[in-house]
Amino acid sequence: MRGRTLIAAAAVAVTLAGATPASSVTPLERSALKALATPRVTPTTKERGRAEVRRAAFLARTLPAGRREHIAVALAEIASFGGKMTEPRALALIGELKANDDYFLKHYAPQPKTDITDADGVVYRYFAGRCFEFHPLANFGALNARVAAGDANGAQRLADALVARGVYQSSGGIGWEYTFPYAGGRAPWLSGMAQAVAAQALARTAGLVLDQTASTSLLGKARAAYQAIPGRLLTSVAAGPWIRLYSFTSLPVLNAQLQAVISLQSYATTAQDSDAAALALRMQRAAAATLYRFDTGYWSYYALPHDPSPLDYHEYVVQLLQRLKSADPRFADAAVRFAAYEKQPPAFQLDPGALGALTFWISKPSTVSVVTGAGPSRRVSVDGGWHTLSWGVPKRAGAYPVHVTATDAAGNHSSFDALPIVRATSTVPKRATQSTVQATPQPAPSFRVGATLADPSQSALAAQAGLHLVRVNVTWPAGATAPDPTLVAALQQMAPIETIVELTAAPLPADDAGRAALAQYAAALAVNVKSLHAVVLTPAPLAADAPAYAAAFGAIRAALPDSPLGVAVDGSSDPAGTVGALAGLDANVVAFRPASAPAKGAWTLADHSQFADAFPSASLVVDGAPVPYPTTLKSAACAPDVSAVLFDRLTDATRATLRPTIATAERGAFVCPGVSAEALPYDVQYPTALTQPIAISLNCNRDCLYLVTLERADGLPVVAKRGQLGGGPSTPLTKIVLPRAKLAAGSYRVDVRIVARVNPGAVTKYLSPPLTAG
Repeated sequence: MRGRTLIAAAAVAVTLAGATPASSVTPLERSALKALATPRVTPTTKERGRAEVRRAAFLARTLPAGRREHIAVALAEIASFGGKMTEPRALALIGELKANDDYFLKHYAPQPKTDITDADGVVYRYFAGRCFEFHPLANFGALNARVAAGDANGAQRLADALVARGVYQSSGGIGWEYTFPYAGGRAPWLSGMAQAVAAQALARTAGLVLDQTASTSLLGKARAAYQAIPGRLLTSVAAGPWIRLYSFTSLPVLNAQLQAVISLQSYATTAQDSDAAALALRMQRAAAATLYRFDTGYWSYYALPHDPSPLDYHEYVVQLLQRLKSADPRFADAAVRFAAYEKQPPAFQLDPGALGALTFWISKPSTVSVVTGAGPSRRVSVDGGWHTLSWGVPKRAGAYPVHVTATDAAGNHSSFDALPIVRATSTVPKRATQSTVQATPQPAPSFRVGATLADPSQSALAAQAGLHLVRVNVTWPAGATAPDPTLVAALQQMAPIETIVELTAAPLPADDAGRAALAQYAAALAVNVKSLHAVVLTPAPLAADAPAYAAAFGAIRAALPDSPLGVAVDGSSDPAGTVGALAGLDANVVAFRPASAPAKGAWTLADHSQFADAFPSASLVVDGAPVPYPTTLKSAACAPDVSAVLFDRLTDATRATLRPTIATAERGAFVCPGVSAEALPYDVQYPTALTQPIAISLNCNRDCLYLVTLERADGLPVVAKRGQLGGGPSTPLTKIVLPRAKLAAGSYRVDVRIVARVNPGAVTKYLSPPLTAG
């Protein structure tokens, strides 16, 4: 029995692979045969096509489900060209049908974008739910690859096969058609990008083949491929011409334009086509001028106005930008930015949202997962922008934590805790009176922006301009133990604004007596500054001067054991050597002047993390903001170890055009991928008695969302209120009033939770002392 089964199976396989048995003709088979029955198709092609159609019709009837459907699709494509069939179209469609027959005879559907080739190297690409399709762009990409490999015979064989499939266009030139409907476009359609690559590949093949006649013919076909582009396959944006990726739409697609520029430039050079060179230049300029519209700041758009790029197309654009970077600095800059986006995790902003919901903004396309006891876990794929996930009001009273994670297409992760979803137990009013007591202020560092004062008297102008930090430069007269009385008076009259005193000792004292005098001088300065941020010893030393600098710093620390002191580091002068030599000094601040541009041995602002090991307890002050100022402010505000930026001139920090940027930086409102910020209160004022309406007062070191609840002794919330507050230095207290509630006798607490509105990290929580009702 087993032997008979094997013989029977072999017979079936021979039947499937070879000639098909006679059977009734299906409507689809009849339509496909009719499409081929035209004098525009040569008898040889027609006969080969009829045989393949019959074979396909048989396979579509006999193959199992999951294989036969794809052959039916390829057969239907031939049928759809009834009345439109020509020799080039027939060659493309018959070759495609044979490729599908051969593949699905033995296989089920592969992954989308899988490519197979025939004996000539013609490429067919699989599209999910359809079949393997003749794909002009993939084919001319393959032709370019053969030329790059120096395969003259393979390149000529593939080029000849493709030339035979080229369709002469009524508007001029030769087009390589896509024979299937796609994205709302009906077949056949052309791709301007594929035509540009065709012109490039055919011209390069012409330069590779040895036969002069073949070379001349291929160069002519390359020109014909280009001639199909002007007019029908061009659209425009404000900056100039743009290639049509699809002939049926004017959608501006970035990768298509960049690839078309590269391919047309290559073709124009090889074919010495001045018209193509001029068009390529105009397209290049249009692309460079329009790049910013494809840049979200965190990812790229595939097409305008707001179609985000899948990962593979984003990576492709980076490759194209790198190839074009020498042509225009805008391409070079975009290549660096876009490549960086691939390594950045998703960033978030939050909004208070509705009850029982989470409203968030995310920086890039990602998969977001949310876990909460308020309802079922949620997992959604979202584009960049604002989104809301809702669970509704929980059935039972309680505060239900919310944990959010996100993963982008490149596998970068981020996570944070949102404010809990709350259901309170009661909102029935009760009359009472109220008094408040200020809670112990919390240590809440915040980012500050300041400037150097030409004279201490300018502090009033700085304070009036809203600056929260200033720098005063004082030069130590060698050997002096106390500052000049005039200087002391000026320091005492400064506005109450945090002040960095940069104490310049040049040369540094060489003996103990000199260091003792310097230390006394520094102590006298410090005691006369109302709001001392730090005394910083300058100038920044080189590694060779570090021992003398460290000795002088040590003497000042001995004189000011409890005062904030800082060291100075110049990013342009061997900063690594300086930091290595000064490592371990008891510094509260590092005043870092970054190099203006990357250079060997120099540190720019991007190197801010280099100080962590040497000065683990010190905050970093950028001492002298490099231009462009908005970029510096954002970069510094997004660096968790940078506490402040100081401008070298007061006039720079008080520019009206810069004030919004400074405010955004100080509020912690810049979106910073990879940063999880913690919102902290400067002050919390709780009620001292359970009075109605119950209220607290709160301010945050950065923009924050808050949730205030009154909780029973068992932790269940009685009433709750959520909202958002602006933050930053000098943010005033805001009064938050809870809804009125009927309170049974017992013990209660006010629970305050806050989370950063931008770049959220952990939720911070604060409880009032117990309060008694009844």
